Amino acid sequence: MRLRSTVAVVFVTSVAAVAHATVWQRVRPDGTVEFTNVPRGGKSWNAVKDSDLGPPPMRPAPQARPAVKRTTTSSFAPGVVWSREHDDGTMEFTNVTPLGAKWKVLFRTGPGKAAAVRGLSDMVPARDLSPARFARFDDHIRDQQAFFGIPQALIRAVIKSESDFDPRVVSSAGAMGLMQLMPGTARDMGVTDVWDPRQNIMGGARYLQTLAQRFCRTPLASGPGGTSGGFVCSDDELVRVIAGYHAGPGAVLRYGGLPPYETTRSYVTTVILRYQEFGKREAALAALAAAANP
Repeated sequence: MRLRSTVAVVFVTSVAAVAHATVWQRVRPDGTVEFTNVPRGGKSWNAVKDSDLGPPPMRPAPQARPAVKRTTTSSFAPGVVWSREHDDGTMEFTNVTPLGAKWKVLFRTGPGKAAAVRGLSDMVPARDLSPARFARFDDHIRDQQAFFGIPQALIRAVIKSESDFDPRVVSSAGAMGLMQLMPGTARDMGVTDVWDPRQNIMGGARYLQTLAQRFCRTPLASGPGGTSGGFVCSDDELVRVIAGYHAGPGAVLRYGGLPPYETTRSYVTTVILRYQEFGKREAALAALAAAANP
């Protein structure tokens, strides 16, 4: 993979987490998609609105009943789920445009990669559970910062969220490798072997840099290492960069910021929190190293 040194990017953030509830889904043989807030077992049910950050569950209903399925397909809106609450506290969900009062859009899953929920819909899920995987790609993560200026903590946060540091993961949308590059994005970023960890990391970092150049508007007089033309990303701009990585820059521009896709909103929250966590770890290690070598 041919690389070139370009502008540096500096990210600063303090965005708070957003709480999410759990919705269960299954697809019947006739194509009807059924949703419920009552936990379900069996292989046919999947959690489609979930966060591993420990969100509070929906308020339990005294006599919860499964969601009402609707078989009419003329008003089907792909990727949109509506909800309403009955007087007894039961929540009802549908993926078919409903009639009547009290219905609200619960979430939109978005197109392509933005519709995927990692770990729940992956064609090839993460299977590497070895603790060693977290340090396996350190050299590549350091090198990408020299080339593209993306903080190592942010790259680690993206990799953790996208593939859990397993380079063999393939999502239901067709994203591949450590940083879950879509085929078109991989080609645009000069990646010739998406399964090669170094190429995948470099390609993902280059894409993040491209998004930062697009959405981060505060220039630096001099970036790290004397590089000119860098960018400082504010909290809002960082949200746009990460949302663009997940849903595409077109969706960010279309909605003037964070798209209303539940999967993208959950993804952005997860990445930012992990970015902060990895940043604290790196700062602590740097302090220890400085103390050991005064």
